[in-house]
This record gives sequence, structure tokens and C-alpha cells, in this order.
Amino acid sequence: MAQRISVERDVMVPMRDGVRLATDVYLPPGPGPFPVLLERTPYDKSFAWFTAGLILNPLVAADRGFAVVVQDARGRARSEGDWVPFVHEADDGHDAVEWAAAQDWSTGAVGVFGSSYLGVTSLQAAAAAPPHLRAALAYLTGADYRSGWTYSGGAFELGFNLWWTSFLAWDTWSRDPGAAGGQETLGALVSVASDWWAAARRARLADMPGFDRAAPYWREWLAHPEPGPFWERVDVTRRASDIRVPLLHVAGWYDNFLRGHLDLQAALQERGDPAVRDHHRFVVGPWDHEAYLSVRPTAAGSRDFGPPALGGVNMMTELALGWFDRWLRDGPDPGLPPVRWFQMGEDDWREAPSWPPEGRERTLHLRSDGHAGTGAGGALADEPGPAEPADAVRHDPTDPVPTVGGRTLAPIFAPGGVQEQAAIAARPDVLVYTSAPLVRPLRVAGPVSAVLHVASDREVVDVSAKLVDVAPSGTATNVAEGHLRLRTEPGAPVEATVDLWDVGHTFLPGHAVRLQLAPSNFPRFDLAPGPSTLLVHHDAERPSRLVLHEVAR
Repeated sequence: MAQRISVERDVMVPMRDGVRLATDVYLPPGPGPFPVLLERTPYDKSFAWFTAGLILNPLVAADRGFAVVVQDARGRARSEGDWVPFVHEADDGHDAVEWAAAQDWSTGAVGVFGSSYLGVTSLQAAAAAPPHLRAALAYLTGADYRSGWTYSGGAFELGFNLWWTSFLAWDTWSRDPGAAGGQETLGALVSVASDWWAAARRARLADMPGFDRAAPYWREWLAHPEPGPFWERVDVTRRASDIRVPLLHVAGWYDNFLRGHLDLQAALQERGDPAVRDHHRFVVGPWDHEAYLSVRPTAAGSRDFGPPALGGVNMMTELALGWFDRWLRDGPDPGLPPVRWFQMGEDDWREAPSWPPEGRERTLHLRSDGHAGTGAGGALADEPGPAEPADAVRHDPTDPVPTVGGRTLAPIFAPGGVQEQAAIAARPDVLVYTSAPLVRPLRVAGPVSAVLHVASDREVVDVSAKLVDVAPSGTATNVAEGHLRLRTEPGAPVEATVDLWDVGHTFLPGHAVRLQLAPSNFPRFDLAPGPSTLLVHHDAERPSRLVLHEVAR
């Protein structure tokens, strides 16, 4: 009779401070010892969907000869302690790695892996540099948990964090209702869940009902909008040189955590440990965050990129197993280049020794007669224009520009990924600048930014920018976006740069490049106080422009 995988549930593993974390252990058939794969989760390791899917099924990995350790994070599900996002993951990850390495069934070689918050635990463990860690994999996750997770461009990532924190708060309350405020807190959490839009529009987000008891970190996040020690303590990008094992990190062009991967890649290239720098690998595909669930592994929003989107990555099991085969038991090289990305538009895969690939800066200048907010719109041109009137839009917080598509994870509010932008472009509070149809392909692979000369009648104003591909049919779909909360002296123009993050996208012949500017993008971001007027200047003296990283191939 064939031997079967054995599973031991809820092993209570002690951390350095005595707190015990509930841990499941999957062991392959046979006597062992085995190399170990460790995954740590805040979402309850016992969920059927968890063990059946995500990026690496523990049963599949065990069948391939790996022992798999799956652990509930501190203060979650069956683990002891208090839950505080991000804060304990480095120390607990370190201790879990060393515990796994010391077991009789272990070879002492451990790899960490995970997606989304499980990727957070993987990266934090890697940066803690436990002696027995041999490799790491992180998929669709963050690295600096202020930039690109909690805040972007100084604005609060409201849609995602309201939904995510509410979900986390329910679990915290259910663990100990009495300590979490009992029925009063329960009623408050129900009030939030019963009307998400009302919750998002609260005048004081810090006073979200029920969060003080069930999610006290929410108020702390809102109290720390600026960089500083509060965020630096959990910022993996600042500790890139502490990652002393080969890291494979996988991102999506439409994932809300893309910024973290880009910043981590830059940090690894600039100051990564020389002993392992050449072994790190970075993959970016045309995916939104739903891809980590393997629900739509080739799609983002309304567009399915089809089989090419897999591109041999095999989303994600074979990629992960090949990676850990190589580094935990000297298996064959999986053959990944240092950087591999999907070039949307042409819909194929490209390779480079670093990111961004070699290219040049391409600048398109904003042009208009002061009516870019009308149906005619403005233009994008190679040269700045003469003296032209500024374009003006009015921010009305009672009727903000809605989130439609993009790098967002707010399923209760708005669809993310690729979405048609015609209705957004037609709004009177959106400025539209469109190039002439292209004669030849414009290949963009790298950073995108909008350098704008703006003024406002208020001290705080938001500028939301969106890069759009306009097809010959008139269909207009979003490619990249960025948001900036700007503090100005009322009436005084300033130069401001809106970071639209990076992208790999080709604008094909006959297509046009469009830049949309708006004073809001709600509910992805919280609202700037208003009402207010945003002015965008564009002339030779104040050349507002779109800046792209163009590549030859």
C-alpha cells in the first residue's frame, strides 16, 4: 500500500517571547529528512480554499518531497498573542524558520513563500536573516507598508484599507468578544459593513465605528501619513541588504501592491547583499490582485490576456517548486532571467538584466486652449506650446470622480484592472489630453510620471493622473495611474510630479496616448478637503508634461 502524506494540526510553536503560534505540518511519505517550505498567514490556515489553492498547495509540495509548515500569524485564528499588522512578522518569521530547521524531519534547509499578506510574512522573515533560511518567494505583495499599501502620494488608500481592516476586525472580535467591546463593538462593525459608502465618506476616518477596540492600528495608520520611524520599523526596502538568500518576487501591472515590488527591486539592485545579488529574480505579469487566488490568472479587470499571460510562469506552483528545488536541494536552474516582464499591447514576454531596461526618456507636453475639461479635450505634443490659458477643474467632495479600474483592491466599491474610461473622460471635473494617432509603436517599459505646474485656491489639493490607451475604435482603457496630495500656497503655481508607477505597455500604430487628470479618485483614495479649484498650467514657461521610459524592444 502506497504511503500517504501525513498532516499534524495545531502544533503550538513557541516564539522568543513565549507566545505560541498554531502550526500545521505536512510531511511527505517516507522517512525523511526533508527540505522545508514555510508559509505564515493571518487568514486561518484551516480554510479549505487556503490549502486547496493560492500559489502553492501544501499537499502538492509535500507530494514533491517538501515538508510544508503553515502557521497562523500572531493573534490570528488559533495562535496566541495580539494581532498588529506587519509589526511582529520579522521576529516571528525568524523564529518559525529556526524551529522548522531544528525538527527531526527537516534537513535544516528552509524556504519561505506567500502571496499578498502571506508575502509580507515571507519578506519580513527574509529580512530577519534566520541562519537556516535558504530561499524566499513573495507574490503580489508589499515591501514598504506605508507607500503603496496604506498611502500613495500622501493620500490614504481608503477603499482597500477600509475593506481589509473591517475583515480583520471581525476575526479579532470573534476571538474574544468581551475584550473587544462585546455587543457594542459588534453593532458598530455591522454598521460599517451595512453601508460601506457612508463609512468611506465619514468626516473623520479615524473614528470608524468599532475599530478602536477591534482594529486600533487603523487610527495609528491615519495618525502617521508621513514617512518616519513608525513606518521605517517594518519597511523591507530599507533592509534590502539584510536579505541574504535568493529572492523571487512576482508582481502584477494592475496589482495594488506593485509599488512595493518596484521599490524592493531598486533597493536590491542598488544595495543588495553582493553574495546573493546575482541570484534574485523579478517577474511582472499583466495581473491584478485576483490572480493570487488563481481565479483569473490571465486577466486583469475586463481584459483577459489569454494563454500568453502565463508565459511559462505556470501561475504559480511549478515556478515555486522549481525555485525551491534549486535552492533547497541543489536541483536544476529554473532558467529565469534577472528580470522578466509582460509587455502589454504586444502581449509577449521580455527580459532584461535589470529594471528598468535600457531606454530613453520620452516627453509629451500638455497642450490646450483652456478647454481640456470639455468634450474636445486637449492634446499631447512633442513640444510645449506658446502662452496658453490654464485648464481648470472643480473638486466637489459630494460628487467625486469615481474609481474605475486601476491598481486597486476594493471589491466592495469598484472594479479594478483594465476598464473602459469613456464615462470618466466625459466628466466636467476631468481634464483630458490626447496625442495624435501613432504612426509607429510606442513601447513603454519603466517609470511613468506627470510633471505638472498646478495651482489651487486651497492649501490641500489632490491630483489624480491616469495613462490611457485610446484604440482606433475609440475604446479608451487605463494603463497606469498615480495620485498626489499636494500642499500649496493658495493661488501660487508649483511644479509637482505625480508618480504613475511603472508599466510595460506598447501603444500600437493607430492608437493614441491619453493623460487624464482629476482632483479625486474615490473611494480608492480618501478625499481632499473641498470644494476647491485645480488649475493646470502648460506653456513654454510652465511646461506640464507626461514623461515615459521608452524602449526599442
